Amino acid sequence: MTNINIGNKIRELRKKKGITQEVLASILSVSPQAISKWESGLTYPDMEMIPVIAGYFEVSMDILFDYDVREMKAKIQKITDEARTYFFDDTPKYIETIKAALREYPDNEFLLCCLLDAYEYVLRDREDVSHLDELIELSQKIITESTDFLRVCNAKDCQSAAYLKKGEYQKAKAVLETLPCDFNIRYDTMSFRLSGKDKLNASVFSRNHHLEGLYSSCMKEGDAWFRMNEHNVTFRDYAPDDYIPEALKCYQKGLCVLTTFLLIDLYDDPAEQYLWAGMQTFHWCFLQRIAACYKKLGNQEKCEQYIADAYRLISLVWKDFEENKDQYMKYFYKYLNEYDLAEYIK
Repeated sequence: MTNINIGNKIRELRKKKGITQEVLASILSVSPQAISKWESGLTYPDMEMIPVIAGYFEVSMDILFDYDVREMKAKIQKITDEARTYFFDDTPKYIETIKAALREYPDNEFLLCCLLDAYEYVLRDREDVSHLDELIELSQKIITESTDFLRVCNAKDCQSAAYLKKGEYQKAKAVLETLPCDFNIRYDTMSFRLSGKDKLNASVFSRNHHLEGLYSSCMKEGDAWFRMNEHNVTFRDYAPDDYIPEALKCYQKGLCVLTTFLLIDLYDDPAEQYLWAGMQTFHWCFLQRIAACYKKLGNQEKCEQYIADAYRLISLVWKDFEENKDQYMKYFYKYLNEYDLAEYIK
């Protein structure tokens, strides 16, 4: 346990202030003997007295306890860095090292998470079920007490693994269902941990989420390259003449990703081939942006071809296109204009 140096600190602060033990005793309404015992380390002030002492000397309670948080974190980091070298080769030694550190720094959240990761690892990699109950209890403590988003998510994942190993499937599923949907954390984890229909449904949702993220990222990267000239930016070893070909490659990759997952084998109707509403818009936007690249590269024939493909697509994938043509074309023309294709607006 870290030594408590409050007595030494009180003596140091008292002398710095230039007062005697008797004066301090009078201010704090205690006996001079009490001050003497505090400073000699024979006793400690009562807990309710600590804020009063800190307030009088105008210091934080960390300083009063002579407790350096940064020093403590550095010591813990050194312990865990050294222990990490045998995490895989001698996990029991790693676990004992972390437990020893927890005896010195009880309830330290970082150490608790290190211990939890070790329990999950031996369960997953070694089929070691000797820590199941402790794993569940430890993960629950982190879930309940931590304010760190990622640590809580990791603890829920570890807890679900323990429940599954104990044969308590519904408990595991219930824990995973409390994970946030943001960043696809819930469905990625459920698709890894669960089985049967639960695994399938979570996997499909996760696949779709990552798919959308991938092709939308390709579009954003392409947009960045396309507009690079406008900002007079030099990027790495690329010359200005390279920016549009780089944009074109990004748009083509995004289009390839999107079209790979169209349901062509299941549906003849183009309107039914998309996994969700919104893919259609990205589809014709990719075609428009590719057209814009070809225009800047001086290939008018391909430019016109891709614009025609984009228009044909937008007219096919919305069944109410003819009834709401003006509304649909409003956005179609908006993007034509934004990407230097205004002459194709009819």
